[in-house]
Amino acid sequence: MKLIPLRAQSLAVSLVLSAAPLTFAREIPLGQKTKIDGVITSRAGESMTLKNEMGTVVARLTASTDVKVKKGRLGILKEGAAATALIPGLRVEVEGVGDDHGQLIATKVRFASQDLKTARAIQAGLAETQGQVDANKQAIGQVQGEQAELTRRFGQLGDYDVLAEGTVYFEVGSAALSQEGASELARIAARAKELPGYMIGVEGYADASGSADVNQKLSLERSQAVVNWLAQNGGIPFHRMLAPGAMSTAQPAASNETSAGRAQNRRVVAKVLVNRGIAGQ
Repeated sequence: MKLIPLRAQSLAVSLVLSAAPLTFAREIPLGQKTKIDGVITSRAGESMTLKNEMGTVVARLTASTDVKVKKGRLGILKEGAAATALIPGLRVEVEGVGDDHGQLIATKVRFASQDLKTARAIQAGLAETQGQVDANKQAIGQVQGEQAELTRRFGQLGDYDVLAEGTVYFEVGSAALSQEGASELARIAARAKELPGYMIGVEGYADASGSADVNQKLSLERSQAVVNWLAQNGGIPFHRMLAPGAMSTAQPAASNETSAGRAQNRRVVAKVLVNRGIAGQ
């Protein structure tokens, strides 16, 4: 594994943000059909804030919101779980109708798979396989500074309070949930549903015993197994979950030099998040 430093990137982003003009909140008239093309700046429960050159708009997701990738494929991410990919920093197109609060009730959300790949790469700190490093450098270089900063900040959970956390462990080469893992996820789901505006962030990891490509795929399969369990058994809607993607062997919980350490690294971490704007209310 090789990490690509983001220090220079972050400095450039800071300059961009400090020079950026102030934007204003847009209200969508009641009943007006609207289409917005912008970058997700924050998520809070069923709401997501979008920003473009015209200002910011709050869009509300529902169980019937049609979320799909418009270009490319989602990989192993099931089509019904596409809402879990709506992470801060992702560019999206949203169609909907204005409600009585000036917000947009989203009926349709579309995004490009390449934009998601870039957002995930930034969020993961570029813990990618060696063969993807150069491609990620180029992709991130093409992203506007503010968009990159939003995604990076989400990866550091800078705008969220973590109110509960659980870890699920896996066998070697497996993405199958154990009974103990299911019990832990049930606890996390119950805690989340006690909180207004909750989100559940899911991050999958692997130990260092396999190849880089295998570990990348395996960590993603594990995170999706957790997402699917929470939706099917925990009563958590897909649009209340954020699954930035595979973390591979990044941020090991223990040394990969011992079998006990590797067992701790084959994991998925599920965090109950509340946007600080809501938590402070």
